[in-house]
Amino acid sequence: MGAKKVFSFAASMTLAVAAASAFMEAPAFASPLRHNQPKVEVIKTISAGAPTPHFIGVDQRTNRLFVSHLAQGTLTVIDPQDGKVVDTIYLGGVVHTVMVDQATQTVYVTDIARGLLDVINARTYALEARVNVGGHPHGLALSNSLHEVFVSNIGTNQIDVVNMKDNMVTDQINVGPNPWGVSYDPANQMVYSANTGISPTGAVNPAGDSITAIDAKTDQVVSTTVVGANPWWALADPHNATVYVGLAGANSVAVVKGSSVVQNIPVGSSPHGLALDSKTKTLFVNDSGSNQVTVIDTKDNSVLATLPTGIQPQGVGIDKKTGYAYVANQGSATITVIKIQPK
Repeated sequence: MGAKKVFSFAASMTLAVAAASAFMEAPAFASPLRHNQPKVEVIKTISAGAPTPHFIGVDQRTNRLFVSHLAQGTLTVIDPQDGKVVDTIYLGGVVHTVMVDQATQTVYVTDIARGLLDVINARTYALEARVNVGGHPHGLALSNSLHEVFVSNIGTNQIDVVNMKDNMVTDQINVGPNPWGVSYDPANQMVYSANTGISPTGAVNPAGDSITAIDAKTDQVVSTTVVGANPWWALADPHNATVYVGLAGANSVAVVKGSSVVQNIPVGSSPHGLALDSKTKTLFVNDSGSNQVTVIDTKDNSVLATLPTGIQPQGVGIDKKTGYAYVANQGSATITVIKIQPK
């Protein structure tokens, strides 16, 4: 299958690329104040530097954003303080998920079209390695303690395990159909794959709609839990032994404890990217079909706020040191900047 088909589906088949100004101030939009809960507020919108921004990795040491651009095959480095593009890293292919290893200042990027995991030096912006995982890699999760990168591969129905030290594939773990998202829980050393059941061409596999739990120490599957329609992303919260799963086909977030769904939280249309701010215990859910982000208080799983974004929000990254969340708006080529203020 060619890259064109992969891109058209990954863009949710409704991509509308719009020109964006280099730096745009937006009216502040704040959450209503509630007792002992953080305040979240949209403070501005900045240009993503190029069309089709999909995911944002944050380097907390340098306060730099690494933004993947699907159609361009590039990674844009942005200073979020002034919205200026610092550099553009040309990778080729169709780049998707971006994760930054804060300990080593290494950037990992999946190339869904060419079956690659690109490894980039966050200080020099140099491409250090290109790992051939095959298939159609999409999601990423990192484990510093195990020195491993976990790559969800929607083309092979596997989680690829890559050693950080030598950038070699050490294992391939069979999971459910078309795992788009993956997460790692450092508290119990478990990996969770979101088995979406949707192929890169858009074909639906009814055997999906689940998450697979994997023991990262042994790479053995522990359990598979049915969670609901089209789980796009899974995110483990190590502080409360909970996995949050965005259900694109149900417009909700499933709350999973152990191997059971204990709650479903209604959100906007087609939830895509998820990110957790552990400091304030807030979960950010990008509702790509309704151009908003739903903010959930993970202390009681209540909806704290619903904030407007640009068109078709996809990935979201959080800088836990500065207290900002950054939302990649794929359809409007912008980044929504959200301030997170603890109570």
